[in-house]
Amino acid sequence: MMRGKPENWIQRVVAELRQPARFDEEFDRRVMTAIRAMPRHRYRAWTRALRPRTITVSPLVSGIAAALLLALTLSVGHAIGTLRASRAAGSRLDVSVDRSGSSHVTPRRAVQFVLVAPTARKVQVVGDFNDWDTTHPEFSAQHRGGGVWSVTAAVPEGHHRYSFVVDDSLWVADPTAPRALDDDFGVPNSALVVGGGDLTR
Repeated sequence: MMRGKPENWIQRVVAELRQPARFDEEFDRRVMTAIRAMPRHRYRAWTRALRPRTITVSPLVSGIAAALLLALTLSVGHAIGTLRASRAAGSRLDVSVDRSGSSHVTPRRAVQFVLVAPTARKVQVVGDFNDWDTTHPEFSAQHRGGGVWSVTAAVPEGHHRYSFVVDDSLWVADPTAPRALDDDFGVPNSALVVGGGDLTR
């Protein structure tokens, strides 16, 4: 009979396979027990971390985050600028010639001068190392933001007196340096000792 009508046999098998399978509660319990006994996934934490999520950020938090990012960017920019200025000053001529005509040379070291002057429009460093020249371009401080003015320049080794000149008229001693004992004509000066290595004020 199966040889005579193979299509009927196949149809009965298909019909039997299409019948819905019925499992009892015992079967479900055994399956769940077997699943729970399986080892945990090795990358479960990564899978959870990489799962897409919706994050809601308030405008206040995003504003604070933007301000912090801006402050961080400005700080990094200031640090890079200071580092470049220091390197540029260090790569400049590192000796000064004695003006008496002798062949004696004095090594020069990079010194960073810093003054906080929020209302200043111009800050210049003057001292015996630049003949108290208020127009010397190498000692013209740059505004770094937040009222901070700084310049890094090569200064001969030795003991020096210096001061800041604000807006071409106001002489200001460096508040972070010791005072020079012999102020000239009542003008406040600061003392500076330049030795080996780079210095910061």
